[in-house]
Amino acid sequence: MITATGSISAHTLAKRLGAWRPDGPRPAYLALADAVRVLLLDGRVAVGTAVPSERTLAQALDVSRTTVAGAYSTLRESGHLNSRQGARSVLSLPVAVPAEPFEIGAEADMCKLNIAAPAAPDQVVHDGYRHALECAPTYLTGTGLYPNGLRALTETIARRYCERGLPTTPEQILVTSGAQHALRLVLDIHVSPGDRVVVEQPTHHGTILALARHRARPVALPLDSESGWDLDHLESIVRLQRPSLIFMIPDFHNPTGLLLDVEGRRRLAEIAARHRVPLVIDETMVEIGLDEDAPPPVAAFAPRGAQVITLGSASKTVWAGLRVGWIRTETPPDPYVLARYELDLGGAVMEQFAAQYALDHLDDFLPARLDGLRLARAAALASIDEYLPGATTVRGVGGLTLWVHLPRPVATVTAAAAAGLGVRLTPGSSFGPDGGLESHIRIPYTLPIDHLVTGIRTVGLAYRRSVGVDAVTASADVDLAGRLVV
Repeated sequence: MITATGSISAHTLAKRLGAWRPDGPRPAYLALADAVRVLLLDGRVAVGTAVPSERTLAQALDVSRTTVAGAYSTLRESGHLNSRQGARSVLSLPVAVPAEPFEIGAEADMCKLNIAAPAAPDQVVHDGYRHALECAPTYLTGTGLYPNGLRALTETIARRYCERGLPTTPEQILVTSGAQHALRLVLDIHVSPGDRVVVEQPTHHGTILALARHRARPVALPLDSESGWDLDHLESIVRLQRPSLIFMIPDFHNPTGLLLDVEGRRRLAEIAARHRVPLVIDETMVEIGLDEDAPPPVAAFAPRGAQVITLGSASKTVWAGLRVGWIRTETPPDPYVLARYELDLGGAVMEQFAAQYALDHLDDFLPARLDGLRLARAAALASIDEYLPGATTVRGVGGLTLWVHLPRPVATVTAAAAAGLGVRLTPGSSFGPDGGLESHIRIPYTLPIDHLVTGIRTVGLAYRRSVGVDAVTASADVDLAGRLVV
């Protein structure tokens, strides 16, 4: 039996559920159960959370108590809700499972449109580990602890910044266990509970989770699907809200693929300097330019007084399995080194050498990878046109995902229906600091093209079911489900 580790109010749960009601003949209690299950699997409500009583949730959702009772009963049957006499029911998972990406059990057969991460490039990672083994003997007699990162890797990262127009020395680099780890260190230094942090809307789901963990208050800067960042609006937000931090993804933004131009980078840095707000730039996607290359880093345009903290990672460019990221600062990153001691004492040596080799050999594999992503993006766009008629996509110029606007605001219900058909899909609310975005879904194009097309076709079927227009026969459904093996 799972013990409650926290609770959620009926009002908060109702807000996070968004537009969960089905438009068609599907029973409301099943739609509600699916929507709660999506919140749990998506990480927007934690395992161990005590749910509201049937009566209070029914009042908050303006539905009958019978609907909530039916939903709770369905969740109990599926193992997503545990109940006992005299205690509040608690959300749970039916089995103990590892974090995504799942590769075992039932999840191995899921089409994972919720993960925007490419497979490792042919041979490069193998050669990287061979390089690591060749370098290892010199390091085996030491402690193996290098809190700032291996010198060979910091030199490679610094050199790449120099090549992109931002003079950098190895002493300005702190190697981390991925960009998410880097962001946590930055938040540890700059943000206290209740502090405001400006982020784009939509923004990366991991950023929202990190801010929630630090109990920060996200302040959204909505992105325009064509013009991108409204920097006049940003400055007014900074002036009125006085945030502790600004967090931006100007390079092939996740999830939209938009790119901030040179003038916008200069203005962004000037706003941060004028208002003395630290500016965090996530460059995780910076090498994934499909239609044009990224301009020099934002820090290259920073005037005197600007504090620009740049985060990078090998996850999207090389392979997420390396778990190597970094922080680049104007002065030595000593505060972040001290902050990491509460988490770990340094990154894995072998992975750092493998990442160093891969980053030194980007030109050997990156052009082919970008060509493959262009083909996959074209296939995804064609499939969206065919299987999601009326949907529109933001015309980003790079990155790994498409930001899709559905004709009707049923993203969470569509994601729940897609899961039942064998596809993991992330609804737009996962990318909104305050939820919402129920008319949007994110489609990565990192899967093999045949799996990608099949996945999008299934999403189209899930959408039609969500709005009560199911024109697919039962036999076709069975055939489709049988081909969802990735």
